[in-house]
Amino acid sequence: MLRLFVPHAGAEGPRLHLTGADLRHLRAYRMGPGERFLVFDATGAEHEARLERLGGRLAEATILATHRPARESPLDLVLAPALLKGAKMDLVIEKATELGVRRVAPVVSRYTIGLGVRLERWRRIAVAAAEQCGRTSVPAIDTPLPLPELVRAPWPGLRLIAWEGERDVPLTALPPSAEAVVILVGPEGGFAADEVAAARAHGFRSVRLAPRVLRAETAAIAAAALCQHRWGDLSTSTAVR
Repeated sequence: MLRLFVPHAGAEGPRLHLTGADLRHLRAYRMGPGERFLVFDATGAEHEARLERLGGRLAEATILATHRPARESPLDLVLAPALLKGAKMDLVIEKATELGVRRVAPVVSRYTIGLGVRLERWRRIAVAAAEQCGRTSVPAIDTPLPLPELVRAPWPGLRLIAWEGERDVPLTALPPSAEAVVILVGPEGGFAADEVAAARAHGFRSVRLAPRVLRAETAAIAAAALCQHRWGDLSTSTAVR
């Protein structure tokens, strides 16, 4: 069933007025009056709606029922990937959303190659991924920050940085429970040793993701998946399609 993110759905009664991208989605699905679809709002509620009218510039629908499904991870997970080039960053945003990341905080490090900031595009990708995967919230996508500024922020919970060194440990060696985690993942050239040292000085612990070398986009996605498996809601029973 078609799902749309309508931030203020239900705030002013059961009537919905849909324009722009939402209207285009309704047309793409060839929906007509009387057909039903789902919308979710910024509060985490999901609404079943019935299309009443599909006009040239506006569609109108009525909310029939409202639910609050438990589909969000209990883990407050912030993924902080270094900026990547073009489609690689798009992929990280999409898969981080599907994996239940609550916030993506892009970072600019010394060896960052992808300096093109496409914030609005990334936010649209996050919305589309949330609509597709059944989430009831859309992750925040932050404006990229320089690494020194990001590591100084007052992050709650565990602070992790993916790094392959002698002092590093796998996630399984960390405490078995955590309510909040921020994990830094480097660019194609990795983090410089002094960048890792600076992160450690601000409470970050370096961790290994795998015994093999991962591409930067793979490492970011793997980091999100491993954190959700260790402390969140990702398990062998997670639905796949």
